[in-house]
Amino acid sequence: MRCVIVMAAMSLISGCGTDTPLSDSIGRVSGHALAGPTCPVELPGDPNCQPNPVQGSVQFSQGEDVVSSISLDAEGGFAAEVPAGTYTVTVDTGDTPFPVCTPVDVEVQADADAVVDISCDTGIR
Repeated sequence: MRCVIVMAAMSLISGCGTDTPLSDSIGRVSGHALAGPTCPVELPGDPNCQPNPVQGSVQFSQGEDVVSSISLDAEGGFAAEVPAGTYTVTVDTGDTPFPVCTPVDVEVQADADAVVDISCDTGIR
């Protein structure tokens, strides 16, 4: 009997600490990557000078490790499910020098939504 109890306890303990995230430790991150300025001289309310959607992908990193990557849609939007934790969200626009996007840190909570809007600089002055 003692052997059965010890084996059952070992079985329970061996299931702890796995690298596979539990389904209830997943959160959602969404947002937009927009680039501006779009006009050399912007006038308040000018619809022709609104920020433009960025094309490329969004990467979710923890330290040096990229945990997830997702393509931006036509409106510069993204939505991803990632394990709960702290991430640096960056935009990869490929080999183009502009726009330059500022990385954003985000804390993702389990079963919660986090919104991250990323500002990108077009270089227009």
